[in-house]
Amino acid sequence: MYELEPYHAEHVRLEAQELLAPSAILQNASAEGLDRVYWLRLEALAGRPVYIVKPGPFEVERVYDAATGDHLDPLPTEMVRAIAEGELAGTHVGRVHEEAEFNRYYTRDRIPVVSFEMEGAQPSELVLTRASGRTMRRTDPGAAWFEKAYKSVHVWQWGDSLRLFTTLLYSLMGMGLVLVSLGYVLWWDRREARRRWTEHVGTSRRIHARLAPLAGFLLATQMLVGAYLWFNLGLIEPRFRGQGSFNTEWTGGIAVNETPAPAAEIALHLPSELGDAPQPIQRYEWRAIGNRRFWLAFESRNADGALFDAESGDRLERLTADLARVAGESVVQGETVGPAAESTEYWMDFNARIPTYRFRFSDPDDSDVHISAGPPKRTA
Repeated sequence: MYELEPYHAEHVRLEAQELLAPSAILQNASAEGLDRVYWLRLEALAGRPVYIVKPGPFEVERVYDAATGDHLDPLPTEMVRAIAEGELAGTHVGRVHEEAEFNRYYTRDRIPVVSFEMEGAQPSELVLTRASGRTMRRTDPGAAWFEKAYKSVHVWQWGDSLRLFTTLLYSLMGMGLVLVSLGYVLWWDRREARRRWTEHVGTSRRIHARLAPLAGFLLATQMLVGAYLWFNLGLIEPRFRGQGSFNTEWTGGIAVNETPAPAAEIALHLPSELGDAPQPIQRYEWRAIGNRRFWLAFESRNADGALFDAESGDRLERLTADLARVAGESVVQGETVGPAAESTEYWMDFNARIPTYRFRFSDPDDSDVHISAGPPKRTA
């Protein structure tokens, strides 16, 4: 959990008339071969109003200039750096380097990112996508140390070749089982010699003779349980990441021939405390669940968002469990099993635990899938 800057440094009014309507951006997406998009967002990045388009639930975002409709992705390094400078309160950018990194919410193996070593009140590594400036990871020194220890001690993985390091792990497991087996053979072969032991046999040797079989049993059990899990999960990474539940043939979304309400119209439905606030709205979003359309307006980058039904303009407190089920079934393999369970889940974009509905799906991994019930509820 980090303390984020609640507002962009530049005050940009997203309701300005000179900005393109969301329908114009959808037309651009249509010209690029898309027939629908997962969601659409209007936000100011580094002082520049942009539309961010999510082509599919597991695809990398695209960015369009909100005034001209021009493609901006991949974002230039200086623009991503400006986004990073305004991310963490009391913290500024130190060293910068570019790389490619995995993120569990995308089907691509690696996403181009820019990594910033942040200095000041919250020293950390901040990793933003080159495509849209989205935060992929915030890692403090303690978490970075744990990641190295986990890879070195627990899974023996120091690179990106999953098959290589999985083979290494299986080989170590196999050699451990062979060692245990040979130890039991030796223990059984020398059973007659142990019967002839006298009081001259050292205490340490007697203790070793009693504890070695127990140690071998515990080690073999651990290895066999690990083998069962590994062989059922497949390679180390993908199943743990939840990608087995992804439905790449997803349904729903916003059709590119739709005409969503512009930000200025959404602003008319905002309560007075939001519309009259000294700081402008930081982000507008257009979402779709089944045949229904929704708006979201965020007064700050890490506060509660206002959720509206796009057809009636009415403000909603949260999604219903039935709507959440429809949202999940549109992007996850298999069907939901059992009723929704109230839960919470940490979400990087909000830097908070958000209320969710948790569903068990009948996909190949029997995945538990969290569907956001609404924006996070903040307490003082």
